[in-house]
Amino acid sequence: MRARRLWTMTLAALLAVVGGTSAAGPATAACVVTVTGTLTDAISGAPVARGYAWIVGADGSGYFNSPHHAWSDASGRYSIPLDCRDGDAVVAAAGGNELVYSTHYGRNATDVAHAQPFSLRAPGEVAGQDVLFTPPGWFVPVQPRRVIDTRSGGAGPVGPGASRTFPLAGLPADTTAVVLNLTATEGSSPTSFVSFVDEGLRSTPTQSSVNTVAGRDVANLVTARIVPPRVSGRTQPQVTLYNNAGTTHLVADLAGYYATSAGAGLVTVAPTRALDTRQSSALGTGETRTLPLAPPAGAVAAAVTVTSTEASAVTSFISAFPAGDPNGPRTSTLNAYRGDDIANLAVVPLGDGGAIALHNDQGSTHVVVDVIGWLVQGGGAAYYPINPKRADQPMGFGANFVISNPDIEISKFPVALLLNLTTYGTTEHTYVTVWDQRYPQPGTSNANARPGADIGTAVLLRSGSGSHAMVTGGRGTSGVVLDVTGYFAVPGSSGP
Repeated sequence: MRARRLWTMTLAALLAVVGGTSAAGPATAACVVTVTGTLTDAISGAPVARGYAWIVGADGSGYFNSPHHAWSDASGRYSIPLDCRDGDAVVAAAGGNELVYSTHYGRNATDVAHAQPFSLRAPGEVAGQDVLFTPPGWFVPVQPRRVIDTRSGGAGPVGPGASRTFPLAGLPADTTAVVLNLTATEGSSPTSFVSFVDEGLRSTPTQSSVNTVAGRDVANLVTARIVPPRVSGRTQPQVTLYNNAGTTHLVADLAGYYATSAGAGLVTVAPTRALDTRQSSALGTGETRTLPLAPPAGAVAAAVTVTSTEASAVTSFISAFPAGDPNGPRTSTLNAYRGDDIANLAVVPLGDGGAIALHNDQGSTHVVVDVIGWLVQGGGAAYYPINPKRADQPMGFGANFVISNPDIEISKFPVALLLNLTTYGTTEHTYVTVWDQRYPQPGTSNANARPGADIGTAVLLRSGSGSHAMVTGGRGTSGVVLDVTGYFAVPGSSGP
């Protein structure tokens, strides 16, 4: 049976149960191997004292028999002796004096699949099994700007089964994640998907960021983990994107980033409808409309779900940007299509008077905006990016998805989860709502599904436990996939 991982328990609970679980083959008599290394903050370079390190199977099978764990000393160093055995292992660690750091695996992965394995077959010391912790990040808004566009510069579209890396200029060295509105355009395959590629992944990506359809521009919000310079060896942040089939151009607009030194934290609210132009008038061709909001003190950005409905143009795009920004319409939030309801999550920096603006490019369309959170300076929850992982998949609408399964490393006390929801095999045009059962079911939706297409939509899930997500739809049936890309928690209260 697979042992439960540390991130689902307190340290006291873990120490009470770890004594008897085995993850690999039988021990070899009189053969002892000692695993040593250091625990270090990947941004500051400071040693992590009183961090907790342990050894698990590289196949994710569980803990090794005691003794298999140790606390780091003031210099961040740990030493773990254990019996030799068949199979490979990885080192994992969590905590620190103030319980700031979430679970990491050597060298800087947030899951076993991305970690660096080592052998325990021969006696002696296995040195240098270091763990570099990425601290939680705080949101820093920017005036939305285009940072990726494969249609210019001569590189051309991304080919089938190919990845391409894009440097991101102007970001600080302590950047831990970037918030991008990613659009796939001019795709040649009837269906494909585009994925953000985490460094260290040893296989082809399977979690999608954008699901593409030939002849359509498709956008989705992507919050991409940035590997720290001490791990990557680079001084400039970058993201790598993978295209599964055919060719496609990629366009990305930067809305902000997360950094460890300063920024804003997330404050979630019950989803609240801030705009429904069906109660007034649709946005016309080239029209920009200001949407006053009621942000709390210190808010620098709003987390909103924007939905286009009843569009008249064959295709158009809608921009959401800070009120008063004359360049806002140059970036897009979602792509609207006649006959379809299209939704997308957006993190929009606040502009003049704490307002945002909406711009429609072609034809007319009704727009619905639901506020689901605020990014507040000096408060709220920090962001912990993880290597994208797939939640348990029970079925479609009406399903209870288990988020805190043994392969997803999240806090025991999250404020919110960042998910990517994908629908497939949909029988009717419908809306999709995701919520945590600890809160009432909201009267708003997160995504829209339609027959004949796989549709991916980013979801910010207000969470009370981090363990479950309920998914419902308006009508018909649909398959549902949930990928977890990160979580928000208050440092010091999340625990390891």
